[in-house]
Amino acid sequence: MPTTSRALFAELIDYAGIFPPAALPLEEAFGRFLSHRRSDSGWLLANFVCPASRLSELAHLMETTDIGQTPIRIAALGAGGDDPPAFASSIERDAEAMKEFSKRLEERARIDLFEVKLPARCDPAEVTDLCFHHLVDVAEHPPRASFEIPLLGTVPDPIVAATAIAGASHEIDPTRHAGLKIRCGGLDAAAVPSVDAVAAAIVAAVTTGLSIKATQGLHHPLRGEDPALGTTTHGFFNLLAAVTLAYEHFLDRDTVCAIVSEEDPETFRLDDAGLHWRDLTADFSSIIEGRMAAFTSFGSCSFSEPRDDLADLGWLS
Repeated sequence: MPTTSRALFAELIDYAGIFPPAALPLEEAFGRFLSHRRSDSGWLLANFVCPASRLSELAHLMETTDIGQTPIRIAALGAGGDDPPAFASSIERDAEAMKEFSKRLEERARIDLFEVKLPARCDPAEVTDLCFHHLVDVAEHPPRASFEIPLLGTVPDPIVAATAIAGASHEIDPTRHAGLKIRCGGLDAAAVPSVDAVAAAIVAAVTTGLSIKATQGLHHPLRGEDPALGTTTHGFFNLLAAVTLAYEHFLDRDTVCAIVSEEDPETFRLDDAGLHWRDLTADFSSIIEGRMAAFTSFGSCSFSEPRDDLADLGWLS
């Protein structure tokens, strides 16, 4: 396994086993998370994904389970809201749930990430500022925030939301990375956003200093046809490579589109010198920096599938 693989894939997968298509009961999903965490490939895992509304249930489960090595890292999903008043109410409830969870579990668990969808009818600066002000009181080390933006249909330029999020984040705490969350698929073909929409979000994030958190539909490393959905789906490695190389080289949207849409594994190479795509390279130190600043993780309801696919490509031992 190239040394680059460890730098590129460490803490890459947020395990989301309670969500479709796996849709496991919480106890079973958390048990699988712990099992994967203890395995030889446990270094690939980052957070366990749980709605903020179910954190009390998760806390009880953790109190009655041998969780082993601590702390357990959690990505809490906010309920959000369709308009600013509904969003404000849900953020207040979610913040209280996270605060209670943090007090109850103390050093055994940490809410590392809070993810929430921006309301369609809102001023991004107003709602992100509100969210950050609630998050600072959640724990001694507040969670990072990742805001989901729309990628389907006719959507506003993501640079508007990205600029607002970056500004609000910097005001509260310039040392912590906020991010854009992008939903890359779903249960049918209509839920898969275009290559251009995904590339636009990546460019907006890199331009404004935000990280990318990707989720849903990323079942395989590389972009390719999904017979069950009857459409071409995105690859999580495509996104990771695009963000890493864009962060290093300040790539334009057309080049990012080309990386996101790449289906030929032979155009990518991982070796001890770095990550290569065609004539572009990110060296080892750039990969480390890019992962810390520009690509948070991707959510998956399966751990073994992405792990095994990476091994089949020769990028994991």
